[in-house]
Amino acid sequence: MADMDERVALNYLLDFYGPLLTEHRQEVLRLYCEEDLTQQEIADQLSITRQGVFDSLAKSKRQLNGYEAKLGLVRRHLEQTRTVERCLRLLEGVKALPGDAPALREARNALAAILSKD
Repeated sequence: MADMDERVALNYLLDFYGPLLTEHRQEVLRLYCEEDLTQQEIADQLSITRQGVFDSLAKSKRQLNGYEAKLGLVRRHLEQTRTVERCLRLLEGVKALPGDAPALREARNALAAILSKD
């Protein structure tokens, strides 16, 4: 389970900061995270050594974690997503007064649209 959590976290980092990595590191991470390939499978596919894959993954993780430590984009994104989900849950319990239904529906739709952009 911890390996899965690490890959999910790495996917977030890759989504936000991937373009800041070299093309080679992006490809290694993509194969590792999205294709769920082992280090040996990545090495075979890219015609590099397993140690090369290991080193690339380690350096990429350090680099991505460094960006997140400085910029915090993933953390902010996750916090905002939780807040929007909470607002939607709270709005489900609100009964609209006469004439307020359209505004309430619009608020729900706006929040749902924020979530669908993820």
